[in-house]
Amino acid sequence: MHNENVLQNFFATGFSGSKFIKTFVVSCLLLLPALFAAGQKEKPAPPDLPRNEENGQVYYMEVVPMDDIDKTELFKRSGNWMKAFYKNPTGFLEQADSVNGVLLMKPQFATYRILKNGVKAQSAIVKYTLEIGFKDGKYRYEIKDVNIKAASYLPIEKLFNENDPNIEDNYNTLTEAGKYFSELINNLKESMEEPSVKVKKEEW
Repeated sequence: MHNENVLQNFFATGFSGSKFIKTFVVSCLLLLPALFAAGQKEKPAPPDLPRNEENGQVYYMEVVPMDDIDKTELFKRSGNWMKAFYKNPTGFLEQADSVNGVLLMKPQFATYRILKNGVKAQSAIVKYTLEIGFKDGKYRYEIKDVNIKAASYLPIEKLFNENDPNIEDNYNTLTEAGKYFSELINNLKESMEEPSVKVKKEEW
């Protein structure tokens, strides 16, 4: 509609000149919106990671029911999972309290991105806190205090800034972190279904 008004005003002024010039100017006016739209690169959508409603921090939490299983057995199962999931859990294990039913650790993992030449390169080191609490018949896991490890720790929430010039790399790191945490949770829940000590069936 804007273009039509411009053209009407253009010819209403009695513009004089060759037919070629008129055609050229009209073509330019018609192309302006397309050129403008092409110059406006669409921003990528931020990854969908769960956030704490109170402080906006990335936060995973779930209470998982485990009927008829006491907290001591649940604690033992979590220990088996930890040793299987992590290469060196003693390096970041903060607390292992079977009496109060608490397993607290602060692990880290690397995220990667694919460069233009197709090479896979490390993009960030993500450090987080994993706390698992146990009560008779249930356990709760929490993933919190997620930070980017650099010269100083940077809250991972900073990577959601849509005005950051490194938005694509930042969103890639967030996406990779989301995948990692989903795999961790699924692996934990599957492992917690397994008894801490597997009893061999007696063979006859």
